[in-house]
Amino acid sequence: MKKILLGCLVLLIVGCADNSSSNLKEEWKSSSKELVIPESVVYYKDNIFVSNVNSIKSSNPWADNSGFISKLDKSGKVTNLKWAIGLKAPKGLAIYKNYLFVSDLNQVVKIDISNGKILDKFLAPKGIDRLNDIACSIDKKSCFVSDSGTKKIFEVSENGKFKLIYDKEKSSKAEQNGLFVNGNSLIMQGEVGKLKSLDLDIKKVTSISNSVGVAIDGITKYKDKGYLVSTWSGGVYFINENGESKQILGDKFNTADIFYSNDLDLLLVPNFAHSIIAYKVLLK
Repeated sequence: MKKILLGCLVLLIVGCADNSSSNLKEEWKSSSKELVIPESVVYYKDNIFVSNVNSIKSSNPWADNSGFISKLDKSGKVTNLKWAIGLKAPKGLAIYKNYLFVSDLNQVVKIDISNGKILDKFLAPKGIDRLNDIACSIDKKSCFVSDSGTKKIFEVSENGKFKLIYDKEKSSKAEQNGLFVNGNSLIMQGEVGKLKSLDLDIKKVTSISNSVGVAIDGITKYKDKGYLVSTWSGGVYFINENGESKQILGDKFNTADIFYSNDLDLLLVPNFAHSIIAYKVLLK
């Protein structure tokens, strides 16, 4: 009887310890010898685009590190390491009308997705130099970019004009990083560990979840079931439509700006230490 009880206890402990990994299955991992501090990832027409902060020498992700964008195929193989160059420390990525838009310290960069050539650089207002994530809306004909320095969100028009649409929250825990456009709503953080929704017409904010508890980095939608968010401290959480959250990936590495692709049915996770990892999501 003691042996049986001990065995059950071991199984219980192991099951609890491995609970998060049961929700994900690793499908592939890109080479860790090529990408240089990958921060954001998006999938578009059979290609995966990755921003490389390239801050190894400076150890400062907010410095001009001659960062670049890499292109990978659907299996995670790097097909063009320096597909787009001439950047500083690129972070957030978003697709809009066959262009790749990049948040790059104090500018938003527009890139021709057919060849990686920079078409334009839109300079942010003076004092804005920590642009982080970016999300675009076809309906609004604009993109939205967060500044982690001032904790503000700006709308960037097609001709590159910046307009403040969300100011720093009046909270000691004010924070802005990940953004995601869902219809007429901009999904954001606002405060550490809280997921919120900003109505882009009336600018009203509603709460989605207060239960993550740690600073949110990336935000992506998972089918019609809810949202997946990454945290800079490490790990990925699933937030259902009721605002309940659970950790589905442990904090073994820094998970940056994640992306769920419906076409691939994969969650793409940048490991800030040089690789992209693709997971099959097993949530029911």
